[in-house]
Amino acid sequence: MDKKKALTEEEFRNNFNALSFDAIFFAASNGFLEPGTVVSSFVSNLTSSPMLIGLTTTIRNCGWFLPQLLVARWAEALPRKKPIVVVTGGILRMAAGMMALSTLIAGKNPMLALILFYTFFIVLAFSDGISGVPWIDLFAKSIPPEHRGVYYAKTQTLGGILAFAAGFVVKAILSNKDFAFPYNYAIIFFLGFIFSTLSFLSFLRLEEVEDGTSSQRESLVKYLMGIPQVFKKDASFRLLIIVNTLLRFFFMPLPFYVIFAQEILKVPQDSVGIFVSAQMLGSILAGIFFGRINDFYGSRKVVVLTAGLTALQPVLALLCFFLYKLHLPFFPLFVLIFTLIGATYSGVWVGIFNYLLKIAPEEKRPLYIGLLNTLTAPTTFLPLLGGIIIELFSYVALFAIAAVMVFSSVVASYALREVDG
Repeated sequence: MDKKKALTEEEFRNNFNALSFDAIFFAASNGFLEPGTVVSSFVSNLTSSPMLIGLTTTIRNCGWFLPQLLVARWAEALPRKKPIVVVTGGILRMAAGMMALSTLIAGKNPMLALILFYTFFIVLAFSDGISGVPWIDLFAKSIPPEHRGVYYAKTQTLGGILAFAAGFVVKAILSNKDFAFPYNYAIIFFLGFIFSTLSFLSFLRLEEVEDGTSSQRESLVKYLMGIPQVFKKDASFRLLIIVNTLLRFFFMPLPFYVIFAQEILKVPQDSVGIFVSAQMLGSILAGIFFGRINDFYGSRKVVVLTAGLTALQPVLALLCFFLYKLHLPFFPLFVLIFTLIGATYSGVWVGIFNYLLKIAPEEKRPLYIGLLNTLTAPTTFLPLLGGIIIELFSYVALFAIAAVMVFSSVVASYALREVDG
């Protein structure tokens, strides 16, 4: 029988650095390719349809969540997961570069530019989703639990600093009259492509330790029929799915905060850069904070805090609207929304995914990861629902509904049992 080989100290350091700088540079690239701010702002220059604007976060999240259950079945039987990430990661970077090129025709043919941009954006999103399960499994094998707090702190801090700086770069480009539309966005997206390529080059350094011989892959029917047993036997996993699904209602208003600010609150377009920097600052601070909370108090506490901070976001949007109507200052509070959005992303990674890695049996880890993400997939269409709510009712109705739904995740998160020893 093959035994799983343990990592040497040198291999651990190499893999720690490879995955660290992969995450750090990828976070920087997200500062330029962020769907809820930069991408939605670009799309709003091509169309006024809330439905089409809502596609920005729908595509990104749908691509991440939908493939993962089937990928989990495939990856579970493979002794090596790195080749999957290498292939899909290469496709992702190619798509990012083509996104930047597609913007160049936006001035002459906006509709064709939008179609091409969304086509490559879909390729990017689904490539990321296919690589997600094997990447997280590689992370779990390469970074032991006792080192994950340090990893989170390092990647969230350094990646967040770069992404924070990216926001100011975005602001400078959008406010510079020498860079007219669409060349300003082409530069922004090309910078995202450069940083995503650097993250890919770092990942290539990873030395994967094989699990052993490949196992026999179950038939799809047998694989799917075994899923109900997972839910029947694991109450913690069932509850985590509920918490995660309710929390993801924060997607519903996500691409519309920027549009709401520009159209209703009358803030200038170059404020997008400030929003990006605020979001990345929130990710930095929350990454440090949640990393320490995870180490000392456990991942359940991180999940509870994340849910609470997420529920505040639509409430602050409503407050800003009323302050605007009263001709009172609101901009700092609106910037705080994006700071909290950054905190949500950090909290989901440090809290929910670390909680999942704690409760998932090692041999079923890809299945657990795939199930969590795939069963959350319907929430990826929430921005489209958000667009419908705006068209039929108002932004106020959208934010009120989102607040109620996300607050439900706060209540549900208190029922999670603590699993960190």
